[in-house]
Amino acid sequence: MKVKPLILLISIFTLTSFSTNKKSFEGIITYKTEIRFKKENFQHRDYFEQKFGDTLKVFYNKNGDIFKKFLNTGDRGYDFNLYLNSNNHYYAKWKNLDTIYHYNVSEQTLDFVNKTTGQSEKILGKECDFIQIEGFEPQGKQTVIQKYSYSGFPYLDSDLFKNFSDFYTNYLIEKAKSPFMKMELDLGDYVVTYTAINIEPKKLKKNIFELPNDIPKKEY
Repeated sequence: MKVKPLILLISIFTLTSFSTNKKSFEGIITYKTEIRFKKENFQHRDYFEQKFGDTLKVFYNKNGDIFKKFLNTGDRGYDFNLYLNSNNHYYAKWKNLDTIYHYNVSEQTLDFVNKTTGQSEKILGKECDFIQIEGFEPQGKQTVIQKYSYSGFPYLDSDLFKNFSDFYTNYLIEKAKSPFMKMELDLGDYVVTYTAINIEPKKLKKNIFELPNDIPKKEY
């Protein structure tokens, strides 16, 4: 009779332990894409108008890989981006290029300038906060401002992205513990905004995060 309470206590402790172990989000987040130009006579406006498309689908898996598919881009626009956790490389494919370019994201390419935080808007019915980081890219001599709005849902395990230093991605995910619900990326002459319009948790096929073998890869 004395054993039963002990067994019950162990069972409750075990169930509680497992219930608090959050699993990192696996699934698809769809974003509406908008671009705003600061100057009407921006020299490369035609290119950037078709580069990003009007919709972005971001696929997350449990291993920390991220696949981004750009929809309705132009002939010279993005096809896809891919982050592979296994080698900490970020890959980019343009429609009109026969090569996939990639680089190691363990190093930060932006010099830190400023950080602000605050309350953002409600997105998909959830109140959001934001972290805004301003950085300077010394090689291109360009200021980059990214405003990362998040709600804490769905949960991301920040340990999966701890080596993704570039663009302060590891810092943002560590603080937010979730993907962005809205990202405003100010690149000087124009601002690209991604706003979440749908979140779909689902188990994803492995081949989504596999690079095509028939396309050359070049590190830069």
